[in-house]
Amino acid sequence: MKRIAVALLALCIAGALGAQAKVTLKMGDNLSDRSTGWGAVVEQINTEFKAANPGVDIVTESYPDQPYQEKIKIYATAKQLPDVFKYWSFSTLLKPLADSGFVLPLNKADFAKYNYVPGSLESNVWGGKLYGIPVSADFWVIYYNQKLFKDAGVTVPTTIEDLEAMAPKFKAKGIIPIVTDGKDAWPLSIIYDVLCERVNGDFSRQQAALDRKAKFTDPDFVEGARQYVKFMQSGLFADDLTVSDYGASRNLFGQEKAAMYIMGPWEMGLATDPSFSDEFRANVNAFKFPVLKNGKGKIDDLEAWFGGNYVISSASKNKDLDLKYLKYYAERFPVLAWQQHAAFPAQKITTLDSDTPVAKTLVKILGDAKMTSGTTTIDRGTPQFKDDHQNFIRELSSGLITAEEFCKKIDASAETASKQ
Repeated sequence: MKRIAVALLALCIAGALGAQAKVTLKMGDNLSDRSTGWGAVVEQINTEFKAANPGVDIVTESYPDQPYQEKIKIYATAKQLPDVFKYWSFSTLLKPLADSGFVLPLNKADFAKYNYVPGSLESNVWGGKLYGIPVSADFWVIYYNQKLFKDAGVTVPTTIEDLEAMAPKFKAKGIIPIVTDGKDAWPLSIIYDVLCERVNGDFSRQQAALDRKAKFTDPDFVEGARQYVKFMQSGLFADDLTVSDYGASRNLFGQEKAAMYIMGPWEMGLATDPSFSDEFRANVNAFKFPVLKNGKGKIDDLEAWFGGNYVISSASKNKDLDLKYLKYYAERFPVLAWQQHAAFPAQKITTLDSDTPVAKTLVKILGDAKMTSGTTTIDRGTPQFKDDHQNFIRELSSGLITAEEFCKKIDASAETASKQ
């Protein structure tokens, strides 16, 4: 009887230990569709992680962007944040969580081996501390139609001056040289960002101006605005730029009515879009945004920003497991995401034989980057600053204000934002 009692006690202890070993990792993200795309990649990572860590379960809450942002704010206030969750690195979103101690600082050296693009980890740095890992990368390029370039007798430009000089050759053939989404204005604000860097060679200047350690009326910003006006007045764009929306500009390019299209890597699907001709799909490619002949910016200084960031709740009871998960995510996501064309990773990757030429070009452009911008200027300030910047860039694009007036206006908006 004593032996039976001892055996039963041992079984109870083993059962209790087994029960204690069960850990549930609570996660949150904005990937409601788990069957395809990014959501499916996360599900595969989670499945692999659970298989490699017996006793670990993962429970995820997912909502569309805006409801998800509100849910995270509510959870933060209630001190019920998920253990690991996806969030945006913008100053209006991640920074308040970091400043309030809701997210865990990370050791940057822990993630150095995962081939992150220069500047990508820094997008999650606040107060000198790393608060999350970036996942996806967006960057600014110029798509072009190789056949239309050949027909017009032009080659890929390396300077902005050479690009501007190409305008008459395309217009002579009835082709719009460049299109982009001018109606929504955010692409125009990003073009201004790029031109400022091509002038001063320093992506950090915009943040300095927002922090009021510099002013948007400083000479380099004014020169950037002058270069922007010159760019707009060179004949590269159609007269209806500021009323041409995303779909219209994309279709003009895809229908071979425009030679170039300024946008990000999410448009690499142009090469496989069945709504466009075989000839177009075979001839679409991309090139780096050119430099100014007398500017300080370099061709491999890339306007690139990083999203899909994953952070750890400082209140989590499983911080070691959370960190282990982030490292596994950093290792697996770039490979899986690229294989499934779910996202453009914020890490250097190896292309596949089956990738389109434009996809391979985009990977090379990101891989060549020596310096990246991080979050675009319009997403670094307050929502009002973003609205102001986009309204003022429309006015500048339409010739309603001068370069100097534009800089005074955005500087006044930055001053107001700094006091909020």
